[in-house]
Amino acid sequence: MTEERKQELRQLLQEAMENLEIRQRSSSHSQSLSMDTHRYRSLLQQYWTSYSESALSIVRNYEPHIVSGGTKLKLLDFIRVEFAPFIDEDEILSASLFLIGGVSDGFPPRFSLDYLLIQLLKITIAYGIEEASSTFDKCTKETQGSFQDIALLEGIKLASEIQVFDGIRLIPLPNSTSELPYYLRNHLHDVPKDFFSGKTLLVVDYSVSPIFHKPFRASTMQEYEDQLNRIFRAEIDSKDFPNLRTDDFPLNLLCQALSLACHSGVKIFFHARFLPGDKLYNLSHGIGGGSWRTRPRIGNFPEVGQHEIEEAKHLYQILVKLNSEIQEKLQIPIDRWLKSKGNKDTIDKIIDLGIALEALYLSEGTREQLTLQFRLRASWHLGKNKKHRKKLIDEFKAIYDLRSQAVHSGEVPKRIKMRKGESLPTSEFITKAQDLCRDSILKILEDGEFPDWNDLILGEFSLDFCVQQEVNLMSIYIGKKEKG
Repeated sequence: MTEERKQELRQLLQEAMENLEIRQRSSSHSQSLSMDTHRYRSLLQQYWTSYSESALSIVRNYEPHIVSGGTKLKLLDFIRVEFAPFIDEDEILSASLFLIGGVSDGFPPRFSLDYLLIQLLKITIAYGIEEASSTFDKCTKETQGSFQDIALLEGIKLASEIQVFDGIRLIPLPNSTSELPYYLRNHLHDVPKDFFSGKTLLVVDYSVSPIFHKPFRASTMQEYEDQLNRIFRAEIDSKDFPNLRTDDFPLNLLCQALSLACHSGVKIFFHARFLPGDKLYNLSHGIGGGSWRTRPRIGNFPEVGQHEIEEAKHLYQILVKLNSEIQEKLQIPIDRWLKSKGNKDTIDKIIDLGIALEALYLSEGTREQLTLQFRLRASWHLGKNKKHRKKLIDEFKAIYDLRSQAVHSGEVPKRIKMRKGESLPTSEFITKAQDLCRDSILKILEDGEFPDWNDLILGEFSLDFCVQQEVNLMSIYIGKKEKG
């Protein structure tokens, strides 16, 4: 805008402030309940910056109205001129619909200019005429807006905030609900009082552009969503992820990398998108939506620091660049390992762990000598020398036997026999088995591929040779038994 137009806007906003009433939205003009502007300002600022239940209910049910019809018409005319490229039949399309949805009549969704005027008046009330006119000026150009994706994690805890990548950080949540980020406080009524206490928040900063666009016609919801995706572009606001759009960021792979690095099952149990309420383009009358993916576990999770985060970053880069076939093949082992880490029930832990390891070491189509192939492949894959491999053979045999008992009888012994004269409590053995599964996954990640089991050598013998030797021994044993 020119300086003359800016001054004209300032004057119109001044007139609006002098002819303003805060009215209850559901009331008619003749029966409307009004509120003092100073109180509304205080509640609006509180809602936008710190959040409270009382502020939420009032801000959602009251809105500013210009008493002077002439002033309102002049402001609407001013908006029409300056926002002409984005207006169609006195309606406008806002990025807030693309980001978090919103209140709108008709299909496809769009906003009347009254929504934009009300939001401009709110900004004026909360922050003053100069800030409102400056915000308006910026929004007439094709500028970028900002928002955040937030994910509440289970499985780890932090002592202090850690930056994972540029634009992506982990934040430890405080024990006091009054100190929570305000975009979480609006969910307090859905959960126990101490629900967020001490948990970890993953925050991803995004930018969106443009922030306004001319409304369009669509005959179906799918057509509408496709068009929205063509119009608006939301990208991670990060030099580490240039031009990476929201839907392209593999959040699940980052959680897998954190899990493997931290020896813990890291999962998202709450996910939301936060759009600041005090932005002119936020016409959705909200600060963001949220969805529960699962109920969180209760337990003592490991505290992680910069060392674990650096390891997670390394693993994340491997996972992202991994051959798609290998990545897909690893999903069952990783997912089942995560479930095993998260389950409380001993039987479930063992079964999930058994599925994870069998997916790693028993290829499709394998039918014969399963126990032998399982322990030989695993020991050759992880073993550092002959002595270590012999030890691993015993351990993987115990894992296979334990998994079979859990599946077929639904019971497991209190102690696991490892080798002659040596046993472990089942709980300790499961932890050891989980670590062996993790080691197996990490080795495949570092190698970038699954081994060719027929080329993997233990001493001087290949897998096929060892399997054949086992078959021969069994044949001899059976033959002697039949003769005897």
